[in-house]
Amino acid sequence: MRPRIALVLLFAGCGDDVTTISDAGSGQDGAALDAGQDGATFDAGAALPELPATLSATGLYAEGVTGPIAGDVLSYSVRYPLWSDGSEKRRHLLLPAGGTIDTSDPDHWVFPEGTRLFKEFVVEGRPVETRLLWKTGPSRDEWQYVAYRFREDGSDADPVPAGEVDALGTDHDIPDTAACRDCHRGGGDFVLGVGALQLERSVFDDWVDRGVLPTDAPWEEPPGSDVERSALGYLHGNCGHCHGDVHPLATMRTMRLRLPVGVTDPWSAPAWTTTLDRTASHTIDGMNAIVVAGDPDASQLAIRMGRRDAYQMPPRGTEVVDPDGLAAIRAWILAAP
Repeated sequence: MRPRIALVLLFAGCGDDVTTISDAGSGQDGAALDAGQDGATFDAGAALPELPATLSATGLYAEGVTGPIAGDVLSYSVRYPLWSDGSEKRRHLLLPAGGTIDTSDPDHWVFPEGTRLFKEFVVEGRPVETRLLWKTGPSRDEWQYVAYRFREDGSDADPVPAGEVDALGTDHDIPDTAACRDCHRGGGDFVLGVGALQLERSVFDDWVDRGVLPTDAPWEEPPGSDVERSALGYLHGNCGHCHGDVHPLATMRTMRLRLPVGVTDPWSAPAWTTTLDRTASHTIDGMNAIVVAGDPDASQLAIRMGRRDAYQMPPRGTEVVDPDGLAAIRAWILAAP
């Protein structure tokens, strides 16, 4: 087992009861982030509708947790997945009968009440956890969520709302519900990774054919060259949920790494215009600029991506630097006009 060098944020108070959530998220400066989009304080002890007691009862599988995926569940892939230290991930969507995703706001799709999303994590060839998001009411504040950890014998998976370090003897850490909420509240309707810039084209077209998406739903590529698209897409998928207009961090930071739909000039994207020659909140290795054109070694955007310590970015969910992602960002900074 490698040394614990990452910022692993686990919070006490949940036990095994999935009907309650504890929250103690923290911001870039370590400040508590306990306010919702409207500034309302999150009640860490509020009772929630009960989620299924086992993964086999969530509707993901036709039977048990080793058989085929249920027939009404749609599997999908994304173009710019969140880096999770190289673990294999599988994603699934289950809509209520006849449900259609509302894409009228092209940047923030809205899901019908009853939507379920699943993300499976396979580490070293072994299923370790599956995360569930379930929209139990009409608003973005009515999502329930928990991670299910697989049993040693793989027969089922049980909820672990308090999270777990080194689950099943791997280096994989399961997040607690507070960590889930802290990232997902950066999504317009709490969901990350399902949108015009993230869905693979084949998935998008299939969902339009099925009526899951309306016929006028937007789909587009990030703008620019391969270098520019790779960087903007990576930042959108890995950083944009916190560094966007929805997350409470938006009230404390001006940096925007989410790519809005409709941007045609890569160098007018917020990821560039809000970072170039901007002063960072910290001085790291003598550097205090977020991005210096042509110099990734002087740019904190690249510096922090390449660290796994108190200054690392992302601040949680990873203990290993993403070499491909870092290379994409360095190449983008070097290519600046």
